[in-house]
Formats: sequence, structure tokens, C-alpha cells
Amino acid sequence: MVINETLRIHSTSSIGLPRVVPPGPGVTIRSHYFPPQTVLSVPAYTIHHSPSIWGPDADSFNPLRWAPGTLTDRQKAAFIPFSVGPRACVGRNVAEMELALIVSTAVHGFEFELREEAWETKEGFLRKPVRCRVGTRKSATWRG
Repeated sequence: MVINETLRIHSTSSIGLPRVVPPGPGVTIRSHYFPPQTVLSVPAYTIHHSPSIWGPDADSFNPLRWAPGTLTDRQKAAFIPFSVGPRACVGRNVAEMELALIVSTAVHGFEFELREEAWETKEGFLRKPVRCRVGTRKSATWRG
């Protein structure tokens, strides 16, 4: 739940991968016509922060929205942190496994403290924090 909500709020690829309408008659998507050679993109950031999909708290970090039985079909289809379709991220399965392992190990072994008042990001193909200072200390329960 926490990893999916983090990927929704802070998608690594925020601008979406460009696709070109092939030669021929063009394409119509949801009543909008796009002529051949038009570059289209589905920006994950925009979709992941859309109140019409995620509700009025779309910009809030809420891992409980991922609780079993709470996601709508539209939300499931709109969750695209690794893109979608035949050109989506080939490393998705490995990335999800590594995220689960690293996050669970880090949270079990350490306590974290964010030392920034606000989190500013640099937009581009990859969305990166401009500055993110985090304090860490070993957890009292760690036996590593």
C-alpha cells in the first residue's frame, strides 16, 4: 500500500513516453481526432494527481486508498508508474521486488526523519527531488 501510493504521488517518470500516430487515417481517442505524425503522451503525473480519478484528496499521501477492495477499476487502469502497453518498463517486476525488499528492510532497521520543510522537485523525463535531506538512526528493535 505504501509503495504503490508513493509511486502514485512521486512517479519516477512523470512526463510519459511519447508515441507517434502512424501514417494513415490518423486516430480518434475519446472523440478527439489526432492526425498522422502527431506526438501523443500520457503524463503519469497528471493522471496520478487527477481528482476526477483519485478523489478530492488526489494530492495527499493516503496509503489506505490501496486497502483491499477500495480501488475502482478506473483507478487500477490509471495507475501507470511503469508506463503501459508493449513498450512499458521491462524491469517492472524486478523493480517492484527490489522496492518491497529494500523498503521493508530499511523501515525495519532504521528510523527516518525528513529534514526539509517542503519537497521541491525537478521535472523532466525523470522526476527528482532538488534537495532531500533525511536523518537516519538504527531502530531500537534492529537485530542486523
